[in-house]
Amino acid sequence: MDFPTPGDSADLGYSLNEDRFNGSSVSGAEYILEEQVHQMSLEPLEPNSASYDCHQDQQQFAAEEYEYWNQDSVIGELTAEEIRWFYKSDTDKRWTEFNGYDSHHIEFLYRQYNQEWHQVYNEQQSNGGEGVGVKIPKHQIVVRGGMYEVDVHSWKGYSIFWPGEEFQVTRGTWFYGTTWQPVEYPPCETIEHMHLQLFCGQRLSDYADSGLSQKEVWHTEQLPEFHVDWHSPKDVFLHNETAPSKLMRSVTQKLGFQKPTGCRLMRGYKTPALATDSADRITDITHLVFVIHGIGQKMDIGRIIKNSNSFRDCVTWLQNKYFPNSTDRPEFFPVEWRTSLKLDGDLVSAITPLHLEKLRSLLNASAMDIMYYTSPLFGQEIQAGLCVELNRLYSMFLERYPNFKENGGKCSVVAHSLGCVILYDIVTGWLPNDPMACLQKANSSEGREEMLKKSGLLFEIENMFCLGSPLSVFLALRWKDPHEPENHDKVLPPKLCKRLYNVFHPADPVAYRLEPLLVKAYKTIAPLTLQSYNASAKMPYDLMPLEPIQTESIYLRKMASAGDYSERDEATPEPVNSSIPSPPTPSRG
Repeated sequence: MDFPTPGDSADLGYSLNEDRFNGSSVSGAEYILEEQVHQMSLEPLEPNSASYDCHQDQQQFAAEEYEYWNQDSVIGELTAEEIRWFYKSDTDKRWTEFNGYDSHHIEFLYRQYNQEWHQVYNEQQSNGGEGVGVKIPKHQIVVRGGMYEVDVHSWKGYSIFWPGEEFQVTRGTWFYGTTWQPVEYPPCETIEHMHLQLFCGQRLSDYADSGLSQKEVWHTEQLPEFHVDWHSPKDVFLHNETAPSKLMRSVTQKLGFQKPTGCRLMRGYKTPALATDSADRITDITHLVFVIHGIGQKMDIGRIIKNSNSFRDCVTWLQNKYFPNSTDRPEFFPVEWRTSLKLDGDLVSAITPLHLEKLRSLLNASAMDIMYYTSPLFGQEIQAGLCVELNRLYSMFLERYPNFKENGGKCSVVAHSLGCVILYDIVTGWLPNDPMACLQKANSSEGREEMLKKSGLLFEIENMFCLGSPLSVFLALRWKDPHEPENHDKVLPPKLCKRLYNVFHPADPVAYRLEPLLVKAYKTIAPLTLQSYNASAKMPYDLMPLEPIQTESIYLRKMASAGDYSERDEATPEPVNSSIPSPPTPSRG
């Protein structure tokens, strides 16, 4: 969709204040509010403390005065640059601003929607209709780097590729001065309406700043939960209609303080939303990262989406801080494979005793996933569920970004817990319902080739990150002598991925090490500790020295097997194999 430039705003017919000034009881914008926005719940107004007095920060405000108030301009309709759109999920308390590029384009789509709504409404009235229930096509726009879509008809945003993520949007025109959070609909429309009635067509320079303490209230607008006082076009204050707030105002008046109390409101956002701002344009995706959950997803269906968003936010922050000139852009896609599966149709729940119900329900919703996957009845269904979802996301992504592969785009996977095992089996062609046949095929080059051809993925994996993974346990129970060099390519086929990372927490009971599976000597070598992103001195991981494991339990077992346990001091264990030669590096082809 082609959007008009800022200078074309007049051609859109966005002059709703004309209806208001002509005495019309309901404007087009207010109709939209009544029909589409009435379902939006209003959060507690800022500030949350009823007795809060924004004038305690008045000196700070003077130093950070918004540029708008100092402009010698004629007061009129806010431009698209001064308006800022925000979004938040149902669990968030604060609104998050869209970047200027997205906000500017949402605003023009919103104005276009208003224009079309007015046209249909007027046509219905001219034909003798009442103009009730006006329906026009949805007006949607892609935002937030192409991962989400905003519908200005429903005032909602949705994830494009994965289901289950939805958020509210709001249009910010007036803002709380200390937080720059928007005053929500519909109060902000009432405030803007009255502000234009009071000052439209006048210049800000006509109102010299003679000090707040000497300014009288020119107008008071009463709303259900608060009232707003105008002392001048630049000095507008919101007062909560709660008992503590009223008491505070009464006390200050009796003490002779004439300064207006309450929270100062600012008209127009602190930074302009520019459609041409290249800094807000998000570059094309160069690396697609699929985030796969493990067991326990039934206990919190939305958790994988939250975790993927956390990955995205952290990586974006690190990239902006340490690699500001990078043109690479990784994007994280949550892969939810569990809820779509039917499996036993809740048969396990039916046979679960009622005693210790909470504990049993917890086990059924988490550890039972492992039993499902090792079952000859349901293992392939779980594999197919993950494979289908991965391919669906990838295919849908290519439809919107057809040049991804041609431009050198890569795909990686972050898998947790059981998700690592399922992904491994999908890529290698391992069938959990027929393990003996898989073993026979894997012992011959022709058989391995046949298994790998059955991999159902539509993309190759660049990096595979295993988080808290039991994969090595599954492989240890499948393969005999996996540490033998001739078996390395059978256990970890080169087609699995280009690089494999096994990340775990020492206290995670489900996580296991992977290196000793291939090279026995690694059982006495401590795993490398991940370095913090902000460590003062960081060493490349391939240059970090191999350290021996020094634990009391290993020492005691060694002494007990040697027969001199009672002759040594239990509290002073010695290092085990203090001079360990570097073990051979497994061949990955």
